[in-house]
Amino acid sequence: MTTPVGGLPLESARRVVEQRVLTDTVKIFIPGVFNPDTFEQTPDTIIWEGPGAVLPDHGADVTVRLTDGQGTPVGTSGRYRMLTPISAPSATAEHRITLTASKDPDAVGRIWTLDSVERTSTPVVRVSWLKYDTTLNNGS
Repeated sequence: MTTPVGGLPLESARRVVEQRVLTDTVKIFIPGVFNPDTFEQTPDTIIWEGPGAVLPDHGADVTVRLTDGQGTPVGTSGRYRMLTPISAPSATAEHRITLTASKDPDAVGRIWTLDSVERTSTPVVRVSWLKYDTTLNNGS
């Protein structure tokens, strides 16, 4: 067992964080696609579903609309951190992330995309940076 500076074994820290911080249910999935031949949507492919948390990056989600010089509105919005157990798989760019259960009912069902995954030599939880895209969330 690895013991970082301060003496708290990583396994003990993981257990505490998983019990007290990772209290929501996170789902990582590949969204289904529309089949134009059958006019049906294929189901989502669930990569992983389990304990986690999605936290804003130091502020409220704010969407700013910019013009790219072509007259096209470009949406940008806040970043979020997703915390999952080390045993959970890493999300990739093709994946979407949602909460299927949360103490904040307004957060359930919202969809995020992956920005990046942090790497560390003393992992307690997996930290992934997410982007919130209003176009995936009915404009809100």
